[in-house]
Amino acid sequence: MIPEARFYMEVRKFALTEPSHSSRRQVVRSYPSERFHLPMLALRVYGDATEVLAVMAAAGLSTVDSELKEQDVVLPTKEHLQYLKQKAGIATAVRSVR
Repeated sequence: MIPEARFYMEVRKFALTEPSHSSRRQVVRSYPSERFHLPMLALRVYGDATEVLAVMAAAGLSTVDSELKEQDVVLPTKEHLQYLKQKAGIATAVRSVR
């Protein structure tokens, strides 16, 4: 499976099944100005506009051009997002050099 597709599935599954009391999730309200501009939401949440795929997956959108209605979006925290990337094979674990 393509790593990006696997990552999309992992984030979507996370958004749908993660318990509300989990410390690995954050609920973010999307703004009307972010309706057709997903990088704005990614930048606001993660400080990185390139995390659009995570936003798309959590909101259940199929393309970048899809409309994001004003809603609460369940997203993984920045640390858990990195774990999901490693699990999907997009990123490798970072180790300190001694």
